[in-house]
Amino acid sequence: MKKLIKNGRIVTSEKIIDGDILIEDGKIKRIGKIDVKVDEVADAKGKYILPGLVEVHGHLREPGFEQKEDVPHGTRAGIAGGFTCVIDMPNTKPPTTTVALLQDKIKKIYPGRSFIDYAFFMGVSKDHLKELEKVDKSDVVGIKVFTAGHETTPTTIPDDKTLAKVFEILGKRGIKIAVHAEDQFLINYYNEVFKKTGRTDAGLWSEIRPTSVVASAAARAIAMADIYGTELYLLHLSTPEEFALVAAAKNRGLKVYGELVGYQLMFNINDYKKYENKIKVCPALRTPEDQSKMWELVRNGGIDVICSEHTPHEWETKNQPDMWKAQAGTPGIQETLPALITGWVKRFGQETLDEGLMKIVRYTCENPAQIFNFKGKGGIKIGNDADLVLIDTKNYWEVKKSDLFSKCGWSAYEGMKLLGRPLMTFLRGELVYNDGKIIGEAKGKWINH
Repeated sequence: MKKLIKNGRIVTSEKIIDGDILIEDGKIKRIGKIDVKVDEVADAKGKYILPGLVEVHGHLREPGFEQKEDVPHGTRAGIAGGFTCVIDMPNTKPPTTTVALLQDKIKKIYPGRSFIDYAFFMGVSKDHLKELEKVDKSDVVGIKVFTAGHETTPTTIPDDKTLAKVFEILGKRGIKIAVHAEDQFLINYYNEVFKKTGRTDAGLWSEIRPTSVVASAAARAIAMADIYGTELYLLHLSTPEEFALVAAAKNRGLKVYGELVGYQLMFNINDYKKYENKIKVCPALRTPEDQSKMWELVRNGGIDVICSEHTPHEWETKNQPDMWKAQAGTPGIQETLPALITGWVKRFGQETLDEGLMKIVRYTCENPAQIFNFKGKGGIKIGNDADLVLIDTKNYWEVKKSDLFSKCGWSAYEGMKLLGRPLMTFLRGELVYNDGKIIGEAKGKWINH
């Protein structure tokens, strides 16, 4: 079947092309001005066409935390947000730290239930190190390690001896390691000090997990990657200091990548008064000055990936005043793309919209697909899957609960007016989302290597 999306502004990281996209058998066949007979036509006049985004950091919560999220709800939120791929995270219940539990996801939990394509991180714990020798490299994009924990992360590896063993095994096997890099020992110290104050306000969270907590852990992870030759993906970096460490590692020839989460660009410590624990995230939010520096890194190419780090929790655990009791994380897979576009325009001006869209495509699609070897994904080019998103950059979307597909049913972005809401999403050439509605059944496929 041949389909044509015509009259669009086609966005790549290098340029924006005014023209059409010919789709045949789910693949991009031609790009440019096209005049051929086709079976279906979609008119994108006045609209930008982006490649489908890759959510590198998706907590879809199955098994064990289905009260927070599940695969059907989370992936519907994904396509409504312009994401056509997701990498599933292992901090479920039980944590996905064995090959058997990974196979449950591959064979039972995801097939026929995901509305977008998917891949997997496996986790690791001290008592399951041997599983790292057993896992089939083609079944995972990497192994996720927590060097510090919070409410839903019981499998932390804070000590260097065990962590070094993990790096060594994965370095020898050629498997990428993804590290949630925080220093558990510093966290324990700050927790002890601040609990004595009796404070329970949301803003305390950023004080007990300051820059020293994340920068020291990132430096340790980079050092181990250097020693053992392990490819390192640093998750949700939140400070300019961490990105400076990544840049220095790259200059030494190391394969190290730094991820930034969209909410770090949208919220800072001044926002706790308004949003309270809805924006308690891990790592914590930073100062407006840090946020400005990270926006400059985005503009100047100083990061590798932007994701939503979709981390839904049930409303009852977030809508409370006590920081010590609220769980860390916030949903966002549906809101992140328009939030990024809105944030860019607000900071750099409407006249720079084209530049911003090209940067967003690089960080949310092209780079993730390249880093994680997603063949046939990663941008609008001939031969790739026709994973495409048409966005509205003329009208603002006021975020309402009634628009949201995530099972948790709430959003820190509620009430905001965001530019760039997806209007249509295509997965391998099929229209799966149109003007607020999901089209058809779950068509997501497993991306294995």
